[in-house]
Amino acid sequence: MSERTLEQLEPNLVWQIFKEITKVPRPSKKEGKIRKWVKNWATKNSVKIKEDKTGNLLLSKDAAPGCKKFPTLILQAHLDMVCQKQPNVVIDFEKDPINAFVEGDTVRAEGTSLGADNGIGMAIGLAALITPDLKHGPLEVLLTVDEETGLTGAFALEAGFFSGKYLLNIDSEEVGKITISSAGGGGTDFVFNSKLENKSNHKSIKLTISGLKGGHSGVDIDLPRLNAIKLGIDALLEQQESILLSSLNAGTVRNAIPRDFECIILVPEKKRKNVMKNLKLWRKNTLDIARTSEPGITIDISDVSETHAFNSETTKAVLNLLLDINHGPLTHSKEIVGLVQTSSNLAVVETIEKKISVHVSTRSSVNKELEEVRAKLKEIGKNHGAKVIQDEAYPGWEPKPGAPFLKLVKRIYEEVMDKTIELEAIHGGLECGLFVSLDPELQVTSIGVNIHNAHSPDEYVEIESVGIIWDAVIKIIENMNQLK
Repeated sequence: MSERTLEQLEPNLVWQIFKEITKVPRPSKKEGKIRKWVKNWATKNSVKIKEDKTGNLLLSKDAAPGCKKFPTLILQAHLDMVCQKQPNVVIDFEKDPINAFVEGDTVRAEGTSLGADNGIGMAIGLAALITPDLKHGPLEVLLTVDEETGLTGAFALEAGFFSGKYLLNIDSEEVGKITISSAGGGGTDFVFNSKLENKSNHKSIKLTISGLKGGHSGVDIDLPRLNAIKLGIDALLEQQESILLSSLNAGTVRNAIPRDFECIILVPEKKRKNVMKNLKLWRKNTLDIARTSEPGITIDISDVSETHAFNSETTKAVLNLLLDINHGPLTHSKEIVGLVQTSSNLAVVETIEKKISVHVSTRSSVNKELEEVRAKLKEIGKNHGAKVIQDEAYPGWEPKPGAPFLKLVKRIYEEVMDKTIELEAIHGGLECGLFVSLDPELQVTSIGVNIHNAHSPDEYVEIESVGIIWDAVIKIIENMNQLK
């Protein structure tokens, strides 16, 4: 670790605020504590604030002297963070702070996700509201809830909550690029309800997979990273005729590629030796292949004491459902080289008492493909006897490369970096499409700092990139009067 602390970094005001944010728990759907902190911060700094019924916050500041004719600018970020940790880390994300530290030219967290996605965006927005002598027009900072697990806050926004017609989203994750389009998406849940039966004449075996890289289910979906669920199911399907599922738990959040897998299976006593032999052979072969792309992988197979399991029909239905669900890129854009157009993330499997639940997240920049994939998932679920629940899909964000606000942002960004700035479409989900659907006249663009390995315990942010984005945001604010 570096001897420097976050408070010593530049831009100092941004890092001071981010440090305070890391002290406040803010898991998705449980943003009460961070909302309270922001409201107290606003009161302390004499910043106007209002809250809607969903918990979205809008902070605002009147124009500085001589800037009343500037158009209103909205800076936008989200309050929640994806909470991921290493297996050996003890933390309660609903109560405990994130332990952030400086390492070289980066800021990281001790064994957990950092929450720079989107804590840095929050910090930049708040810092802009209290920067002395800033030449600014009317400023609004929109902070939404539950962006990471369903865009709940953006879905619930009502017309009139914000007044500006120009919105700068600060939730992209690569300096030197401006995001002008993003994917839409929606989740599908499969639920199996079945009785657990006593199988006292069976032996129980636990299979555990851990140490995979995981990553963001949008921007990392096309990388050579293994899905812990798919990997574990490969092993179980080879033994399908001999095993019964007692429990299966894998993945923790819907928008991360699952890193861990744990299941307990029951096997007839006379078949235990052969099943164990086959599993160990599978482990050897899998490790030989997987370690090239997943050097941290570990696979453990052990005897345990468990006497209850789901029946063979439920076991086969669950395993075959997981086999039939696609994971990874499904189609690529024909217009933008290398851009994933549609993808599926087999994200979570959870066993609670008599119920096994499966969650899949689908993304696409083409709404027709999004709905086609979701319809197919629904059909797969019904074919395997699962109850299927699908949440409301959110729309993609269509690009508008000729928009005046985008041209202004690009020009200023290029002045700050002294280089040509790329325009990009991403496969990750942003709230921008929902903002535009709320107000078709709204002009939106997105920039952000360099964040690596978001949604994983390996997340880190490059310190220098924060200063670059801060400089760009300040200059955009000061030049809003040049919009044409």
